Amino acid sequence: MPLKFQFQFAGADFSRPSSPYRKWLRIGLMSLVATLSVLAYWAYLHHLTHRALPAVSHVVPVTPKADVPAVAPTLKNVATEGIVAVESYLLKAAKISPAAPVATAAPSEPVAVPAPVPVAVAAPVITFVPAPVPQRTYRVHTDQERLVMAGQTAFDNVMDLANKYPDAYGFQAGDFLSDAKLGQPIAVYTIAESDRANYQNGQPVKPLLKPARQWVFPVLMNDRICCMVEVSQAGHEYVPGKGNKSLAMAWNKINEKWPAEDGYHPMLVVNPEVPGYYFTVPELPQQNLTDTIEMFYFHPGTSPADVILASWR
Repeated sequence: MPLKFQFQFAGADFSRPSSPYRKWLRIGLMSLVATLSVLAYWAYLHHLTHRALPAVSHVVPVTPKADVPAVAPTLKNVATEGIVAVESYLLKAAKISPAAPVATAAPSEPVAVPAPVPVAVAAPVITFVPAPVPQRTYRVHTDQERLVMAGQTAFDNVMDLANKYPDAYGFQAGDFLSDAKLGQPIAVYTIAESDRANYQNGQPVKPLLKPARQWVFPVLMNDRICCMVEVSQAGHEYVPGKGNKSLAMAWNKINEKWPAEDGYHPMLVVNPEVPGYYFTVPELPQQNLTDTIEMFYFHPGTSPADVILASWR
């Protein structure tokens, strides 16, 4: 059936039968529309992937255009509307939404910042304060401690000699010298010259006894006294002395004859002008003062105090 095109130009309606010229014109327009659609879509995709954002300082709001009176479509309008329709269809098919315009701030001109003026800064002075050195404290030993220390020194000296000559220091066969130990110090007393000169028969001896600044330490092997080590005081110093086997033997006999269990407390006495040791037993009824050599006799006993003191005058 014959095709008819209706064109409306300025309100006129023309109806004409189809012709080969119009047929080719229609095919050409459709080809042009397709080509333009493809080019427009390619340009749009290229714009999305390689768009260069325009440098704008601020976003200009888009104001809606005033209503434009309808104009009769021309051939150009028909082509444009076709391109837009194809483009919209392709976008919907690819589910790609048009990108919203992005407003970017235009790069402002660099502000000239003045270079900082170097300021001379004095180097910090680091002062090293040395840590305070704690003051070394010296332990002050008491007189009793220094006395025991001197006795220990005398004990060590005697044991060195006893390893070579055990019998000279009261050790017996079968004694292990490593078992020897130092006993408690025994004070030694003296009687002043004036008290000796004024002594009366029967006068108590014990009140006349004064410290002689001498001590003897027993060297013990179990309960047996092997020897005595001597310590004397010179000024503020305690001087270790030698070992004395004979005094230890006499002291053993004295303790056997007048044991402490029976209430006896023998005391050692010296005369600075007479060598050797004496002893007295204050608990005996007769006031006595006896040379320790008496204990080596067959029947040892005590000597009257007035006789011995008279011999010291």
